[in-house]
Amino acid sequence: MGDVLPQDLLLDRAGVVEVLDRLLASARGGQWPAGAPYRHVNGFTKIVAAEHADRSRLTLHYWPASPGAAPDVSRPHDHRFPFISVLLGGRQHFVELEEAPGGDAWRRFTYRPYLGGRLAHVTHDGEARLAPVRTVDRRPLEGHYAVTSAVVHQAVTDRAAACATLVLRGPRERRRSRVYYRPGEPPPRGGLQLGRRLDRAEVVRQLSDVAAMLG
Repeated sequence: MGDVLPQDLLLDRAGVVEVLDRLLASARGGQWPAGAPYRHVNGFTKIVAAEHADRSRLTLHYWPASPGAAPDVSRPHDHRFPFISVLLGGRQHFVELEEAPGGDAWRRFTYRPYLGGRLAHVTHDGEARLAPVRTVDRRPLEGHYAVTSAVVHQAVTDRAAACATLVLRGPRERRRSRVYYRPGEPPPRGGLQLGRRLDRAEVVRQLSDVAAMLG
């Protein structure tokens, strides 16, 4: 599947509210549609809302507020699948990059997740230079960010208030993706990256916060 997902798979506001209601009911009952939520290394909570027969997934991503903290900037990375993302609340934009001779120096790693992404092997794969090519601004519940699996990007998330996105990802196109580290920035010890499990009460609190964003 080399193209982004069709736009008609996007949910409207009522559909988003329905997804959140189902997730809250599941969380309060201690049940999860496809694996337990966890705190991703890029700073957000990842909660799978639905997993379909073709292995596509609908996931909720939540960044907690941290007033006074600098914006959270993810490492440049691509994905193993195309996806569409809708901003539900908070402030976030994307910076897209490409490998180019005149760009900034980075170290390229391959990234292969397991256990729904909570565990990943990270392996050095050479040196690279990255240059920004596009910035994509976002507004809550206005439009969407749609991208193929090959696009390298960074998510820049303001921490003054909580931020949440709903992501519809397509079936996996390959086993590995790319992630870039700054020179001198240490990769995970032993080449293993671990997401932190969250207790049910914290997940319920975060989902309730997202529901409040939608009014």
